Amino acid sequence: MQMNSLGDPGTEDYVIGESQFSGEVGHPLALAYVVVLVCQDGSAELEVNFQPYRMMKGDFLVLAEDSIALITSKSDDFSCTGYRLNRSAAAEVAAVLPSSLFVFLNRFPFFRPDQGLSAFLQAWESQLAMIQGQCSSYKRVMFINHLQNLFLWLCAEVDLEAGTKNDYSRPEAICWKFWELISAHCKQHREVAFYAGLLHITPFYLSQLSKKYFNDAPKTLIDRQVVLEIKKQLGQPRKSVQQIADELHFADASYLGKYFKRHTGLGLSEYRKS
Repeated sequence: MQMNSLGDPGTEDYVIGESQFSGEVGHPLALAYVVVLVCQDGSAELEVNFQPYRMMKGDFLVLAEDSIALITSKSDDFSCTGYRLNRSAAAEVAAVLPSSLFVFLNRFPFFRPDQGLSAFLQAWESQLAMIQGQCSSYKRVMFINHLQNLFLWLCAEVDLEAGTKNDYSRPEAICWKFWELISAHCKQHREVAFYAGLLHITPFYLSQLSKKYFNDAPKTLIDRQVVLEIKKQLGQPRKSVQQIADELHFADASYLGKYFKRHTGLGLSEYRKS
């Protein structure tokens, strides 16, 4: 599918397509919540968050919604495959990934694969094309799992500690710590004040930082992770709704159902059937 934009996929959880970026040279790219961009041909000069990169066949970028990405020049045959994810799909992909990967990608969004990573990426794209072209059932689940495989491979290939060197500003460091705390405590705690207390700051200050660096309120980030945990538990058919409510510290199954429907528009049984 030809892709005219890397922006928000709208009602779709994700969109895959090709682009030559004919009209984008010299203009900041409008980006979806997460974009993986793989160069298929030609070359281009880019700036991402004011850092210059030369992208050639086989290279790829991982861009976030708040990335500042600009193509300054390109060859006539430059083309890329783009994988665009909205917030919901990106959150599901991120659910099994270490928080240190996000810190790393924030600093190092560009990859020039070595032989091993290049072979993996080619096989990964080929398999994803088969999933998109031939699978009718479970396509979305397979897509989410397939993106997770790519990022987990990166975790094994790169030095994640390079993204965590202690030269972040204090506000940035607080935000990344908040992200880690959500993953560790969201099953038991859903209130912003709890996390602000662990970080030794006020809920108001945490809200300011979260909106600045993550473009979301802290409560939104917490609820998103809780919903992912509920979905994960609902994927276990032998586990009752009451067991899930107990494990995630909801007052009862009814409150769990109301919470889930408020955030997803679906009832618990409706989601399980789907």
